[in-house]
Amino acid sequence: MSEIKQTKTKKAKKRLSKSALILIIGSIIIAIPVIAFLTILGVSALQTGSPRDGSRFDADLDPAITNDAVSALKTDLGSIGSVESVDVILSEGQLKIFIDTNDSLSEDEIDSIVTSAYNKVNSALPINTYFTATDSKKMYDLQINVYTTAEASPIGAENARQYKLLHKNSMEATYGIDDMAHPKDPALAAELEGLTPETEEVPEEETSEEGSGD
Repeated sequence: MSEIKQTKTKKAKKRLSKSALILIIGSIIIAIPVIAFLTILGVSALQTGSPRDGSRFDADLDPAITNDAVSALKTDLGSIGSVESVDVILSEGQLKIFIDTNDSLSEDEIDSIVTSAYNKVNSALPINTYFTATDSKKMYDLQINVYTTAEASPIGAENARQYKLLHKNSMEATYGIDDMAHPKDPALAAELEGLTPETEEVPEEETSEEGSGD
């Protein structure tokens, strides 16, 4: 009995053409950012309307200024003489103080109130502790606004308002005070505001005398 050998035919493996390979790789490269974008879009859509936890002041503003401290400071600032109203606002790492005073106060009297307000802040919330940053953390910025009226006065007006702004960024070593009511260059400010007084006409000098003769 003869043995019949069966031979198995092997099919040759098909190789991808160069153009097909480029198409597959290109599709993958395009698909990756598209999938990432769709994922971000889907997550954002699911989180719409949900509050986000966290703060840009994580590990900063320590110790924190409490609402009770703000209330107590407002009461203390209101005890300064000639002060009509006080607002103390704590937000976004800033303590802003607005002090409206008697309209008749002079610049020196406003300066005195600015100093008194700063001392009261320093007494209740020490500047070196609450308003001075360290190498490892940010602290609060401070603004103290003291004015006779919130309305701006025209340049050069008599009995113009007084307005001083004390400011200290937590990165600054000390505070500065700006005069918000009086421009540093009154002439330029008046010109910009259209209040420059008309210049006097200077008569031209006669270059020659009529009827002069030898």
